[in-house]
Amino acid sequence: MSLNIGLDLCDDYIIAYEYEDQSMINVPAVICREKKDDLWYIGEGAYRMALSGKGVLTDKLLSLLKKGGTSTIARKAYTAEQLLSRMLAAIFWQLLNGRSVELIDTLVITLHHAEKTEMDSIFNAAASTGIDRSKIHLISHSDAFVYYTLSQSKDLYTNMASLFDLSDESLSFYKMKAIRGISRNSVVVEGTDLEENFRIGILKKESGSELGDRIMTDAAKKCLNGDIYSSVMLTGKGFERTDWAKNFIEFACRKRRVIYEAGLFAIGAARYAAQLTSGEQPQYLIFSDTSIAAEVSLKVSIGERTAKLVLVSAGQSWYDARAYVELLPHGQDYLDIDVEPVDKFGVRKSARISLEAFEKRPDRCTRISVNIGFEDANTMTVEIRDLGFGEFYPAGDAVITESVRLS
Repeated sequence: MSLNIGLDLCDDYIIAYEYEDQSMINVPAVICREKKDDLWYIGEGAYRMALSGKGVLTDKLLSLLKKGGTSTIARKAYTAEQLLSRMLAAIFWQLLNGRSVELIDTLVITLHHAEKTEMDSIFNAAASTGIDRSKIHLISHSDAFVYYTLSQSKDLYTNMASLFDLSDESLSFYKMKAIRGISRNSVVVEGTDLEENFRIGILKKESGSELGDRIMTDAAKKCLNGDIYSSVMLTGKGFERTDWAKNFIEFACRKRRVIYEAGLFAIGAARYAAQLTSGEQPQYLIFSDTSIAAEVSLKVSIGERTAKLVLVSAGQSWYDARAYVELLPHGQDYLDIDVEPVDKFGVRKSARISLEAFEKRPDRCTRISVNIGFEDANTMTVEIRDLGFGEFYPAGDAVITESVRLS
């Protein structure tokens, strides 16, 4: 049986969901080490150990990652990446009931926002638990919302679907629209961090509950008016109870279904993990805040015919988009990479990269590698290396690196 996991990684909590068994764990994103012994605790256990005075607690691991910070415990400095790795290992141990992480077919981690350097550290932390790096993928909360919604009844997104996420960190709103096309169906999703000054700690008092209800109702009116929504979904710690939000719920329920799902992002990520493992072709092309809105390709010769070699497909998340290919240039000292936007109003372009930095050799005697990655959804990095040609022409030291804007 396949084993696919979705993991929602945030500063204040981590939720892990196993797709096949539909099991979930939700723990505060804190880790604690005993002062005297090399024993580690996570979540509520970490809080208890720290309150006893016997341990040193570290929280806000994602913020620590962004800053490249460390935590010193018993005169030893631990990087945020090391601490996150220990925490993930403990979470997987609990979720899998002691089974080896090597059994995991696909792990999809979903994040609210992530920068390139932060992503690399997250990959490293997850891989150091023992999971094959090729089995680890990253997506945004916007993407996870889409995968969750598409796995539900179609009447939830007949028109548009929406989501409010209320956590200790922020209040966010997402909206999604499925578009039926002639050749390919697509989904457009947008996520917005709302500026309302809302911290769920105020809900502990009656006056705070009234203020929270008023803030949420105003936010709902601003976000939902003007479009027709089939559903309003709620997630996050702030919606674990809704008795404080009577006016908000009443407004949200007008001609719409309202659904609460505690681990919505983790479930959506797990659904995507299962899709990747099975090789299932997605029914929809997804365009979100992390999607690449263009197809990247090369013209190559295969035998006597010319063909288009697609390196990156439109709709891929830049978090996950990578390509590697080896080529033999013929009759040219440059490489043309074609960029074709999916937007019919976008401008098709060709990025020409000179290969003159490589050693001059007879035609078809220079084998090159082309490695493609992304810094963000609109910035592609191309790295080209001289691989030489057998025993006759050893590989050169020159490396060509170019940054290409897609639009």
